[in-house]
Amino acid sequence: MPVRGSLRALALVLVSATALVAPAAPAHAVAPVERNVVLRWNEALLSAVRSGTLGPPMVARALAVVHTCAYDAWAAYDAVAVGTRLGGSLRRPEAERTEANRAEAISYAAHLAAVDLYPAQRAGFDALMTELGYDPAAPTGQPARTGLAACQAVLDHRHGDGSNQLGGYADTTGYAPVNAPMVVADPLTSVADPSRWQPLTYRNRAGALVTPPFLAPHWGGVASFTGRARDLADAVPAPAAYGTHAYRAQVAEIVSLTAGLTDRRKAIAEYWADGPSSETLPATGACSPSGCRPATATASTRT
Repeated sequence: MPVRGSLRALALVLVSATALVAPAAPAHAVAPVERNVVLRWNEALLSAVRSGTLGPPMVARALAVVHTCAYDAWAAYDAVAVGTRLGGSLRRPEAERTEANRAEAISYAAHLAAVDLYPAQRAGFDALMTELGYDPAAPTGQPARTGLAACQAVLDHRHGDGSNQLGGYADTTGYAPVNAPMVVADPLTSVADPSRWQPLTYRNRAGALVTPPFLAPHWGGVASFTGRARDLADAVPAPAAYGTHAYRAQVAEIVSLTAGLTDRRKAIAEYWADGPSSETLPATGACSPSGCRPATATASTRT
C-alpha cells in the first residue's frame, strides 16, 4: 500500500493533537508555516525510510509505531487524552503541561522508537535531538522520562505483534510459492496455478540474475493498530479464482478502466506511482529487508 496516503491521515491526526507544541499566530497575521516537533520527527523518519531497505509493510508499521509513541507521550500532557498502552497513568500535573515539556516528551519518545526501528541510522536521529536542544544520551528531565516510558510500553507491545521485527522481519509461516519462477526475458513460462503468485527471475542493476522471495508472507498475522488483527483481511475479499465468471468480470473491469483512462485519471495514476525519490515503491517495485526489487507481490496480494 502506498505510504503517501497513510502519511496524510497520520498528519491530520497528529498535527491536530500537537497543535499546542507550536505557538499559534494571531488571527490577523499571515505567518509562515512552522514545522512543529512532530513534523520534524516525521521528516527524519521519512529520510531513514528513503535510505533504508525495509519494504512497504514494514515501513507502514514503522511510521505507525513512531507516531503512536509520539501521541502517547503527548497524551501525558493533556487533560483528557489517554495513551494507547498505559492509559492515563503517565498524566502530568496541569502546571507541567507546557509547550516545552510536550515537545521534549515527544522528542524522546520519537527518538527511542526511531532508533529501535532503524538502528543503523541512529546518528541522524541523534543529530536531530541535538538540533532540538536535547541530549539523547542523558534523559534526565521529567518530560524525557515520561516520553521514554510511554514509548517503551509501545515498543514492548509491538515487538510481539507478529511482525518478527527482532528477527529481521523474516517469514514465520514457511510459505513456499506454488508456481515456478517466471523468467522476465522469457515471459511465456508456464504457470501451474494462475490464481497463485509467481516469482520473477530477472537481472538486477548489477547484472546479476536474481529471483527475489515473496515479501512478508506472514504479514497477514500482524496485529493492527486498532487492536484487531485482521481488519483489512475481513474488509477486503480474496481475488476471484482463475477461470471463474467472477474472475472474467474482474479482468473485463480492469481492461475497461484502462482503455477509458482520462487525462485526470492518468495524472492520478502517475501521482500514486511516485518515483525514484519515493519513500517506498508502490508501483515500480517493492523492497524487503535485503533490498529493493521490481514489483512482485506482498502479503496483501498473495492467494
